[in-house]
Amino acid sequence: MKLATQFGIGAASVAVASALAFLPIIAAADEGRGTRDIRDTRPLAQRVEIAITDSGNVLVRGAKVTGITGSTLTVTTTAGSSTLSWAVTTNSSTVFVTSTGSGSSLGAISVGDTVSFVGVLSGNGLSVNATAVKDWTLGVRERSITGPVQNINSTSTSLILGNGTGKDNDNDKDNKTRATVQFTGSTVIMLNGATTTFASIQIGDKIKATGTMNESGTVLTATSVSVTRPTVRLDTDEFRKKVREWFSGHGFSVFGKSGKGN
Repeated sequence: MKLATQFGIGAASVAVASALAFLPIIAAADEGRGTRDIRDTRPLAQRVEIAITDSGNVLVRGAKVTGITGSTLTVTTTAGSSTLSWAVTTNSSTVFVTSTGSGSSLGAISVGDTVSFVGVLSGNGLSVNATAVKDWTLGVRERSITGPVQNINSTSTSLILGNGTGKDNDNDKDNKTRATVQFTGSTVIMLNGATTTFASIQIGDKIKATGTMNESGTVLTATSVSVTRPTVRLDTDEFRKKVREWFSGHGFSVFGKSGKGN
């Protein structure tokens, strides 16, 4: 059987993406000629595996992203003391998936991520036109963090949360330090259960943000943000006190129950 068929190259995109997860072959030749089959029992995300057929079909796993220019990823694979640099070109037909198998995109990939890819060699050197790219880092760093809003940056559509108390996928260390929540055009924002916008968020709001945390645990790119804000009650002493303070602070004479100005 040709390895091109075994890889799933040229088949449905689901088969192509599946090849990134399940092929254990490190290196082989087409039609089984001169096949070297070495099994690696480490977790998939930690393996470095390369397979190239005589016809130019390629499977690479365990590559580290070192640069992103336009639609091209620059990645390296390191085995022992040898490092290979690859140029991985993507297009509108390239299938992107995360470590959990969910759909993704080129824009979700960051420098430092670990990826696998399937494609065809192009031109000279290690240049590949990718049919599928799997980011093993995405999904691994998915987190949910909570905390009060301490700062809002409208220019960069980001905010800073103070110390939180929530859990984040069995790892709550991110909640014990200040973290930046970065919003994108696709971030879903809810305020007290209703859809809202970034502009409606205020200092002091309680935030639960879910998304992808960077490696240093300081910036979370949010896919969804839930904002909780206490409903203002007009019949409380605290509210009346704040009203009196506001009027007094703006030069108005405010009368209390005694009828005397405060």
